[in-house]
This record gives sequence, C-alpha cells and structure tokens, in this order.
Amino acid sequence: MLNATLKITWSEKVEYVTKNAESIPSSGGVYEIQGRKKVDGGYTRRYVGASENLRETFDRHLSNDESNQKLRQFLSEKKSFFRYVKSGSDQIRKDLEKGLYSKYRHSFIDNEKMPSGSGKYMKISVEENNT
Repeated sequence: MLNATLKITWSEKVEYVTKNAESIPSSGGVYEIQGRKKVDGGYTRRYVGASENLRETFDRHLSNDESNQKLRQFLSEKKSFFRYVKSGSDQIRKDLEKGLYSKYRHSFIDNEKMPSGSGKYMKISVEENNT
C-alpha cells in the first residue's frame, strides 16, 4: 500500500436542512457530517462518505430512503452540518473516504461498512477553515 499524504480543504459548512440542498453541487466528492457540539463550541465529525452526486446524497440522507437508521435519526434530532471536497475521480473519492474513515472513525455514527478505497491516502492533511 502506497501511503501518500494528501492535503484537502473542506467547503464552508452548510446546516443540514432540506432548504440548503440547492447550495450543494451536483458534482462528485467526499463529504462529512458534523454534529454534537464539543466543549470548545465546535462540532465533531459524525459521518464521512463519498458520492458521485453530493446534492442527491445530501437529499437522500434526509429522506425516508436513507437506509442507515442511526444517521437518519441523528439528522432529524440534532443540529448538524454538511461539508465536502469535490473530486471528479471515483477512485480518488473512494481512497479519500477510506483515509478519512480511518482517521476519524472513533466519533462516527454507525458507518455501516469499511469504505472500499485502496487506502492510498491514509495520511491526509485536513485544512479546517476554522469552520
């Protein structure tokens, strides 16, 4: 396994409510859902995923079609936020998802399975944007 380091910069976070779906691009990318305030007033990562269409994924997680019941319940009960990194490459999306999953899984809501990426980007430098 090549252990490359990749620096990613997240988009601004968007409150996870239906009316904000239009602000999410229809392009592919990797995303995270944040929620549950930390002691310092910030939010913590609760879920990461990869998608061919970020807007459709944003909508699906809020709908009755969401198969992850714990995630659906979390989004309906807690103030949460969505942010993303665009990527046109399916393989890079999968690799980033796996790297982020490995880096942050300790605080996640039941991601149902280990992402299928190669793990190429197990070392990820994340630019937080202070958001």
